[in-house]
Amino acid sequence: MEVETLIYKIQQLSLQKRFFVMEQTLKSIKNEELNKENKTTTESLNTEYKTEIEHHNDSYLLSENSLSKDWLSVEDERWDTIL
Repeated sequence: MEVETLIYKIQQLSLQKRFFVMEQTLKSIKNEELNKENKTTTESLNTEYKTEIEHHNDSYLLSENSLSKDWLSVEDERWDTIL
């Protein structure tokens, strides 16, 4: 339907029904905006979470690498022979 036809049809309705149409239209606009906002917020949080996870993984790898050097040290070999 064209906009003009819709407006004409709405004008033919009773006042109560016209208010109902307005309410439903405003609710749908509000819900659409809220959904967009929620989607943006969710995407932002996901990005922050991924960044945090990547940082954690980088730290873990750094710790793992430094520990592996310690485990392979001569001092550890000495303890292996004692035990």
